Amino acid sequence: MESEESIDRDAKLKSLKPEDLLQKLDLNGSGLERAWKEAEGGDRDRTLSALLEHFRRKFPLPDSTESPEKRNFGTADKVVNHVLQWGPYEEADYGPEMDWEWDPRGDIEWVAAVYRFYWAGPLAAAYQATRDEKYAASFVELTTDWISKHTLEDRQRVHPVYTYWRGYVWLDIQTGIRATNICSAFRTLVHAEAFTPEFLGILMASLYDHQVKTKLIPMNRVHNKAIFEQRGFINIAHTFPEFSETGEWLELALRRSTDVLLEQTTSDGVQREWSYGYHQGVLRDAVEIRDRMAAAGVSVPEVYWDRVRKMYDYIHWIATPDLGAPMFGDGSRPLVDSEDRSSWPLYSVLNEATDLLGDPKYAARANLDRSVLPEQKSQAFADAGMYVMRSDWGPEQIHLGLHCSPLAISKHDQPDNGTFELYAYGRWLMPDTGFYIYGQDSPDREWHRQTRVHQTLTMDGKDSQDEGRHLLWISEPTFDVVSVENQSYEDLVHRRTIWFVDRLFYVILDECLGDAQGDLELHYQFAPGELKVDPGEGRARTCFEDANVMVTATADTNLTLTEEEGWFAWSYGHRKARPAIRYGCEGAAPASILSLVVPYRGSNSPEASGTIPPGYVAGSDRVELEVSAFGKSYVVGRDLASGEGWCK
Repeated sequence: MESEESIDRDAKLKSLKPEDLLQKLDLNGSGLERAWKEAEGGDRDRTLSALLEHFRRKFPLPDSTESPEKRNFGTADKVVNHVLQWGPYEEADYGPEMDWEWDPRGDIEWVAAVYRFYWAGPLAAAYQATRDEKYAASFVELTTDWISKHTLEDRQRVHPVYTYWRGYVWLDIQTGIRATNICSAFRTLVHAEAFTPEFLGILMASLYDHQVKTKLIPMNRVHNKAIFEQRGFINIAHTFPEFSETGEWLELALRRSTDVLLEQTTSDGVQREWSYGYHQGVLRDAVEIRDRMAAAGVSVPEVYWDRVRKMYDYIHWIATPDLGAPMFGDGSRPLVDSEDRSSWPLYSVLNEATDLLGDPKYAARANLDRSVLPEQKSQAFADAGMYVMRSDWGPEQIHLGLHCSPLAISKHDQPDNGTFELYAYGRWLMPDTGFYIYGQDSPDREWHRQTRVHQTLTMDGKDSQDEGRHLLWISEPTFDVVSVENQSYEDLVHRRTIWFVDRLFYVILDECLGDAQGDLELHYQFAPGELKVDPGEGRARTCFEDANVMVTATADTNLTLTEEEGWFAWSYGHRKARPAIRYGCEGAAPASILSLVVPYRGSNSPEASGTIPPGYVAGSDRVELEVSAFGKSYVVGRDLASGEGWCK
């Protein structure tokens, strides 16, 4: 691929002047007869007036589903007054003259959101419900101001605060999302008196700029942004087929969209940033692209739609007991405080999958229809390094989600291979740490990204590398076995094997392979609340009334157990303190640590123990362990050479 800079030098991008817009249009379509006639007569103003009437007929304004009295338009009212708010932050008054570059809350994502026109949606919704011209007038004013200050000639502008952010105005993701938001708002606001023929010319000229930029200088990198970019490119072509280049744009967009979808997802259907929000975002855009193509009479390739199906399969399997998503990487999960499943995060997504694909299993997962759900409840996505080990489908299930993936295609992943989340008996007991915030310069973001604040192993407390590898997966009616490993440090491989014993508790064997010299530490974090820690017995347990978990560990050398700092962040900008522990392993690699993670109902913890066989050499293909819990003894084992695993 040519570099963006070389393409830019050759292209010499210039913004289209509104007075030259008609040269870029094909007015021979149905409903454009008057516009074509006026254009033939050389009357630009009358042509734009006729074109405006065409769009008003083309996109009839629907009635509001609610009376204005029942709606809260506070956000739109504030936008009218140039008061914007994003994320967890306080609102900011931009004053009469918009400074689009302003960074009022010290978060690059705020600036990006403003440039993506997130504020256009509330204005369109308020106008649709009230027909109040002030909302449309605000959109016209803000958009005209933005267009006048951001030409293609100035595309390489550097942000005054984030000086590494070159070309931020016309970056792929900004351009794509802004285009989609404008197209969405256009269908409603085009009916307003404030939406004049003159403004239509200004807006369409800018949208043409969006298309030229994306056509000539696409992202050209495997990333979620590449599909977001193409979604915007296609949305302009779909909304404004009156552009003469629409056919060329659609052909180009389909080719690019297919390539970027396949390249950024694994063969088993997982988006390769290993962060659920981006998985769902890419999937959403892929479906919308298919729909836009269908409206234009263009079919997507079979391989494209097969990958979409696999992405929905991933959601079906990894959806948590409260129908949330894994919080690995830059992922979040709302706190569920209602028994109404229809209010749970992935309920709608799963039902929509059944409507789209005609497969009842997705809706069955959403509605807990056991007559349709499969007998097998655990699943491995080996190419992605994502696994789920569960005892049931309902909210009382025991559920462990494991992450040990290859290097991600962006920094939305965290250096936490081997980490997991645990839910049991209606409660999250060991959730992920979460990402808390995106701000690239925030020390809080860096804190949440540390390896040592996840359920995995570190050496000298340093961050590990991400180089996960699948070794073994077996799922039987009464147990599961998974084995993965990660090249955590240059001279240390961390191998983790987990047995889900009797579908009641988990046995975890962590093996440190290599000749690394340093302090080996195994970290566990718990849900916010009281934790009782017994260093002498090497165990810790939560203290909830309804359901709890106990963790106990032993090793082939002496272990120490201490408490450490913990935080739990469930959504952007929100976090609370939580208990965390670490097991310190005396000596250096090779070494083995055996943990039992035992969820249980009520407040009385069961007895549980396990032993590593004397003389066991860490890293051996075959291992067999004796463990006990809930008054019963088991022998669990695995043999990587033969691909076998057992629990008896």
